[in-house]
Amino acid sequence: MSERWIFLDLDGPVLDVSARYHRVHQSVVRRYGGWPFPRSVYWQAKRNLVPETEILIRCGLSPEAARQAAAERRLEIERSDHLKLDELWPWMPDVLDELWDLGRLGLVTLRQHRDRLDRQVQDLGLHLFCRQVVSGRGDGTPEAKAALLRQSGISWGPGSVLVGDTEVDVASGRALGLHTVAVGCGIRTPALLERWSPDALFEDLRQVPAWLNSLA
Repeated sequence: MSERWIFLDLDGPVLDVSARYHRVHQSVVRRYGGWPFPRSVYWQAKRNLVPETEILIRCGLSPEAARQAAAERRLEIERSDHLKLDELWPWMPDVLDELWDLGRLGLVTLRQHRDRLDRQVQDLGLHLFCRQVVSGRGDGTPEAKAALLRQSGISWGPGSVLVGDTEVDVASGRALGLHTVAVGCGIRTPALLERWSPDALFEDLRQVPAWLNSLA
């Protein structure tokens, strides 16, 4: 019989990635002679879905330079030294303990470099909790993660859920017939996430175990 799976998006719900994103932002803006946003300003722009090229133009880059800088950012965002800036949210160990008792845990993430991802998962101790890590580059569609999960070979049962922090997560979970939970601690504001009508919208993962228990 298929079991309940709890699929967690990694960047945002599990990890605070704001330091990594801002470090790369600083690097590419300065390389092209611009003035980087402070971390709080940059992160707020990202959370409000301001396109990367628009952010770069606001930092003083020409449209052409902004396009080039955005391309370089995509290449650098998963550099090993930058990935070391990611941190588990302070409450994650306790939440993972609770979720462990409620179903099989899996990580689902759009990453370009599987070897670097595996090293990060190991270094952060997430391999101790998660039964499977599903990753890939994605195809640019709202249901990008749905394609990865379809190809994973995982068979999930009733009550399974996809928890994420973007419209891609909500659309992907819905496309797979999973319950969808959005958390507002990551790369989208709660107001934007609400437009996608997830089954539940919480501040962060701490509210998810009780919600999952309510489904039983």
